[in-house]
Amino acid sequence: MKRRDFLKALFISTSLLVLGRLSVNEFSNYQHAQGALTPFGSWYVVQISGTPEIPKNYVLTVDGEVENPLQLTYQDILDMPSVQVKDTIQCVSDPYFLRANVVWTGVPLKYIIEMVKPSQNTIKVVGYGADGYTADLPISKAMEPDVILAYLADGNPLPIQHGYPVRLAVPGWWGYSYPKWLVRLHFTSRNVLGYWESRGYPDYAKK
Repeated sequence: MKRRDFLKALFISTSLLVLGRLSVNEFSNYQHAQGALTPFGSWYVVQISGTPEIPKNYVLTVDGEVENPLQLTYQDILDMPSVQVKDTIQCVSDPYFLRANVVWTGVPLKYIIEMVKPSQNTIKVVGYGADGYTADLPISKAMEPDVILAYLADGNPLPIQHGYPVRLAVPGWWGYSYPKWLVRLHFTSRNVLGYWESRGYPDYAKK
């Protein structure tokens, strides 16, 4: 084979190899780039312990420095006004691969805040998961209209490994601010830090 033909063949084969590798990477992230919804089976899972068992008589406690503390059943939450929010949830440790596009349905956290009427000194709301996980939100962030108490993902009840019956969804912030299996919302005037925030992660978790 002539040198020119050899180089041409080498170039073509190398190009095909590179394109093949790129196509694998691009395919795995194609849905993210296009904003397509991520199937539940492709969602990433990050948690501090095992998946908890949720009792049938589930109750969400809303307490702390509030005028009207609440005990909300799952049905109570379903009966509240709801919104849909399209979001990309991402893990701060690997935001390129550990991510999922989702449409959440749930109750604006602002609606619940207005029901319980926190004291004027309240600076944070802390979410507690049934697994012992915690995450804190500044009250100003919690009042934004797209921060929701989510109970559906892509029109379906949350899978148990992704937070059933309810979790927080905080679009625009890193995934560690989305506690799953939510059992308590606590309003406080103290600078309480959540699980990862107390370990050095930014308290203001904007992506």
